[in-house]
Amino acid sequence: MPIKSIVAVLSGGPSDQASLAMAYNVAKDFDSHIDALHAKGDPRDAIPVIGEGMSGPLVEEILQVAERDSNSRSIRAREAFESWRKQHNIPVCDAPPPPGAISCAWREVQGNEEDVVSRRGRVADLIVVARPADAKDLATETVVETVLFDTGRPVLLAPPTMPATMGERVTIFWNGSIQVSRAVGHAMPLLRRAKEVRILTADESKHAEASSDAGLMRHLGWHGVRASVHRFQPASRAVGEALLAESYSGNADLLVMGAFTQSRLRQIILGGVTRRVLAEAKLPVLMAH
Repeated sequence: MPIKSIVAVLSGGPSDQASLAMAYNVAKDFDSHIDALHAKGDPRDAIPVIGEGMSGPLVEEILQVAERDSNSRSIRAREAFESWRKQHNIPVCDAPPPPGAISCAWREVQGNEEDVVSRRGRVADLIVVARPADAKDLATETVVETVLFDTGRPVLLAPPTMPATMGERVTIFWNGSIQVSRAVGHAMPLLRRAKEVRILTADESKHAEASSDAGLMRHLGWHGVRASVHRFQPASRAVGEALLAESYSGNADLLVMGAFTQSRLRQIILGGVTRRVLAEAKLPVLMAH
């Protein structure tokens, strides 16, 4: 199924340009519609619990600060959208465009960002979110995790710096898990257009029997996708670190992988491939849970 409906999540921060650029890179190949989605925070959410010790003036001050921040973010997100739209001369519309055309729309919804993005993301073919800027960017990481677990849709992470190409040389990190199987299915429209597809398998995979990369290669072949298999030894490195290094050495401009094949709690305590990629990937990453 082609990718016809894309949600690009905008937070009102510097990463909005990366989300929009990534969404456009996909849309131009599939004549897709892009919804630029911004969740405008409700100032009342800044006060989760109002206790007796909180004075009226303090409550009012907190609400005013939260409202100013919310309005500022909304303005910046809208400005980023309008600048991007004009740069590419993309028409705004709500109905499906004629064949051979890209379209877009501005969507601003007041509410909790995770709830807003999850509800809208469930009726899209693809959700584009900028990769968390750093370890302190917990808000973006939370949004990414929420859409992965609560939408059933693929998530495309946009790196801070856009590569010259996207989707010409694709790496699939295959461990035989249900999650990566879903990711491959969602990525099939992109895989069919790729010039090169590499299947990477870590020799220490815990799904050794299921990770029959030859089976995946055969499956891709039925869809007209020619792929090669490469196995790598993480050695003393973490699997996530080794995976990114192998992807870079193969000049990949898209990584396809399953997300959170271990539990979130285990990943928080011990780390994991998903968290490593979320924190460090310098290339676009398509994930599914």
